[in-house]
Amino acid sequence: MTPPHITHHASRITHHVSRITYHVLRFTLLFLLTACNVLTPAPTPTLSPLPAPTATPTAAATAVPPGTPTPEPTPEPEALTIWTTERDAALTLLLELAAEFDAGSAAQVEVLPKSVAGLRADLIAVELAQESPPDLIWGDEEDLAGLLADKQLQPLDPVEGAAAFLPATITSATAGGQIWGQPLAAQDFLLLFYNRTLLFEPPRTTDQLIIQSRAIQAPGRAGIVAAWNEALWLLPWINGFGDTPTTPDGSWPALNTPAMVAALNLVRELRAAAPADQQDYAQANARFSAGEAALAIDGAWALPGYRNPESVVDFAVAPLPRVPATNRPAAPALGGTYLMFHRSLDGEELNQGQDFARFLVQPEVQLRIAANLQRLPALRSSLTAPAISGDAVLAAAAAQAEEAIGLPPTPGLRCALSGINVQLPAFLSEQIDPQEAAAAMQQFAEMCMVE
Repeated sequence: MTPPHITHHASRITHHVSRITYHVLRFTLLFLLTACNVLTPAPTPTLSPLPAPTATPTAAATAVPPGTPTPEPTPEPEALTIWTTERDAALTLLLELAAEFDAGSAAQVEVLPKSVAGLRADLIAVELAQESPPDLIWGDEEDLAGLLADKQLQPLDPVEGAAAFLPATITSATAGGQIWGQPLAAQDFLLLFYNRTLLFEPPRTTDQLIIQSRAIQAPGRAGIVAAWNEALWLLPWINGFGDTPTTPDGSWPALNTPAMVAALNLVRELRAAAPADQQDYAQANARFSAGEAALAIDGAWALPGYRNPESVVDFAVAPLPRVPATNRPAAPALGGTYLMFHRSLDGEELNQGQDFARFLVQPEVQLRIAANLQRLPALRSSLTAPAISGDAVLAAAAAQAEEAIGLPPTPGLRCALSGINVQLPAFLSEQIDPQEAAAAMQQFAEMCMVE
């Protein structure tokens, strides 16, 4: 199962219909009628002097006062249109925020939901039909990467206060040295879930994680479960050993590294406490939900399922442990929620879009996004707010958020993840060792880049 930051979301379209007014000219023909007098012959009259004609008084013309011009009606400002792939509670919150912005601004915001699969296709269709595109797009890092590849976005120019936001949310929106979306939240983070029936407190280091998971393993009970065969679950360990899966700018895969070899060795140690037949996400999720595992590495998106009455596990969450060799946390990758600007947006509408972006990163709005959607604020100063520290899940995520790695919207990252995913099965089945796996991952990723 691919986590929701790779598959989720919904879309909308607006059409600006132009009006054409036709003016019809009317022509009237005037006809002059001529009247003739019929004269009858008569005896010649006695000529008498004609009386002087009486002059007909002429009325003085009254001046017509100049007309008062009819004022042109002030046109209503056109609404900024936002397409979004959000659904359910997230869509409801976006609608509320748009209405609040409307109430305090001359600009109006119209929200149109779109499907995750249809967002890019609908934008291309609008372009082909020469219709008006959306002004803004609200989506995640996957939406951003796709729209950037389609050349639909414009960068934030200038980049205002990038240091105020979580580094991972900036990384996940940066390509070619420019930021292509305003960070609004951090999402899709992995956490350490532990079964409180089997463990009193979670392990704090990877060494403790190995020891405790093996000690608690028993017939019918796993020490730890995870989606071992997915790249997202390998990234925290690479980060814990001090590296990322790409070069610093995200432009090229960097998998054949000492950090990758160390991360794969750690996975091998952890896998010893996992069921031999469990590799994929669905199996891991099912076992932990049934109370058959002491520990699980899972995403915040799994919370509704674990809290479902059908789930029997009594669980708590913690940050992923630290790596003693580097004293770094094994912080996971963070996805993001972004407000993106369509490439055609300019002038006053661009200013209004920037006003809306500033509205969304106000501390109080950031905390509402976090509380309603179980996402972290993108604004670093909001991570210490009571609303975050008082929520067990968000507090655990916030504890590792500063060190989390981002997912840049670049071919380099996409090819790196593909290389990992293709070679993990051979490594997990012990067909190749960590050194061979790292080399094979890099080779596949470089072929991907060339193609």
